[in-house]
Amino acid sequence: MFYDPRVDLKPAPLKHNPFNALVAPRPIGWIGTQAGDGTVNLAPYSYFNAFAADPPVVAFAPNSKDSAGLSKDTLANLREVPEFTCSIVSLGLAEQMNQSSADYAAELSEFSEANLTTGSSQLIRPPYVAEAKAVLECAVYAIHSLPSRDGGRQSHLVIGEVIGIHIDDALIVEGKIDTLALAQVARLGYHDYSSVDKTFELLRPELD
Repeated sequence: MFYDPRVDLKPAPLKHNPFNALVAPRPIGWIGTQAGDGTVNLAPYSYFNAFAADPPVVAFAPNSKDSAGLSKDTLANLREVPEFTCSIVSLGLAEQMNQSSADYAAELSEFSEANLTTGSSQLIRPPYVAEAKAVLECAVYAIHSLPSRDGGRQSHLVIGEVIGIHIDDALIVEGKIDTLALAQVARLGYHDYSSVDKTFELLRPELD
């Protein structure tokens, strides 16, 4: 089939928007932010990825709560304190990550509601998930508005420069990160997730 998503996001026979299932798996940005008054927020974003290595840059895309354009706590916090942490979600933290996605009132801490410990960042104000095996401390580089459909929710692209990285020493084996030990969780389509439990190596081709 072929369809134009500008006209209909899920034309028959599709029952759900397939885009999330087609562009997958996607790493999860477990984003920690802090409001100007010190209130902290933790939320997972599957529209997240790395975009450069030197210097390291990541980005994620929070959307508005509804078609009226009310900002989610994450974006509102970033406009007050332009810094965020990204805690890497390992398989053992998947349930707590999912719990933190609930629409809690702004005054409630997702860290407490998901039974997580706050870790103190070295270079920025927002905390991170202390149980995470790896964490990125980021400074906001830019926030861009993304295209929106009539009646749809507004999304923004938040680009952050990674200025600090925490790594569990147990992950470092022979100078490399042990991917299987990190066991990152990724988002697929619908309510489906996957975790890294197998890797294979492909060397780049050498041309004569």
